[in-house]
Amino acid sequence: MNQLDGRKLKISVVTPSHNRLEYLKEAVMSVSVSCLAPLDIEFEHIIHDCGSTDGTKDYFIANLPPQRIFYIKDQGDNKEATKDRQWIQATEDLRKDGKGELADHVTFIRSEHKVPPSQARNICIQKSTGQFICVLDDDDIFLQRTIHNFAHAILLNPTKKFYVSDFLRVNEHLQYMPKEDYYGWVYSSPHEMLQAIFDSCHFIQGNVCFSKKLYDEVGGYDEKVGMAEDLDLYVRFLIHGHLNVYLPMISHLHRMHTANFSIGCDRDKHHKDLTDIYGRNKDRLTSMGVKLTLSN
Repeated sequence: MNQLDGRKLKISVVTPSHNRLEYLKEAVMSVSVSCLAPLDIEFEHIIHDCGSTDGTKDYFIANLPPQRIFYIKDQGDNKEATKDRQWIQATEDLRKDGKGELADHVTFIRSEHKVPPSQARNICIQKSTGQFICVLDDDDIFLQRTIHNFAHAILLNPTKKFYVSDFLRVNEHLQYMPKEDYYGWVYSSPHEMLQAIFDSCHFIQGNVCFSKKLYDEVGGYDEKVGMAEDLDLYVRFLIHGHLNVYLPMISHLHRMHTANFSIGCDRDKHHKDLTDIYGRNKDRLTSMGVKLTLSN
C-alpha cells in the first residue's frame, strides 16, 4: 500500500528536549538548512520542550508566530496518556516587530514539567502532519541531505514503511570520534534481524525514518517504558513483519557528552533493556522462534 495518500511527501522531524538550548539551536539549524533539490517534497520540525528551565521556552516564543506554538495542559505527574492531554494554542505574538529567526517549518510544544522520552516523542508525533517521521535528539545534528536521502528511498520503495541508515559519533564540540562509527546491516527477514538484536549483536538508535501509519499500527512508543523506548518501538515494527530498508548513508552526527543519555549505557544495562523488551513481547517472539541469547 502506498504511504503517501495521494499527497506530496512530507517528512516530520521530531525532537523532544530538556535543558539543552544551545545544543537544540544547532539541531534546529541543521534541519533548517536541509537541501531537498531536485525532489519536490516538504518537511517540518516539531520541538517538544519538556519543562526546560534554561530559557528554551523564551527563545522559541520570541522567534515563532503564535500559530506555531502550543502548550500542553495536564496533571503534571505523567500518569495521563498523552492522547488525553489538553492542547492550548498560543494567542499572543511575542516576536519583535512580528519577526523571528526561526523558519515557518518549526512548531514548538511546551510541557511545564519534565516528560519521559516515550511520552515526549508521542506528543511530538501527535502534532506532526507528515506521512513519515524522523527522530532527531536535541544534541544531534542532521546532515543537509538526510531528509532528501530518506525521501528518495521512500519514493523508490512506495510500499516500505521503515528505513535505517548509518551515523557517526562526535564529541561535544562536534569533532569526529574515530573507530566509533555506526553502520547498519542488511537482513533477509524480520526474524533474522530480531535474532541479531536479541543476540546483542545489533541495535538501532536514532538513525531511522518510519511511516506514521506503521507507528499507529504498533501503538506508538510504549509510555510505560523508560530507557530504550526507541529500540522497543523498532522491535515491534519487526514483529509486525516490517523489515527495514537499509540506506548506506550517514544520517546524523550523534554527539557524545557527559549529559548524554548514552553515557553509562554499558553492556549490562543494554542486556537488561533487551531482557525487558523481550519479556514485554515474549509470546510473539517465541512464536517466531526468536530467542533471548545475549551472546555478546
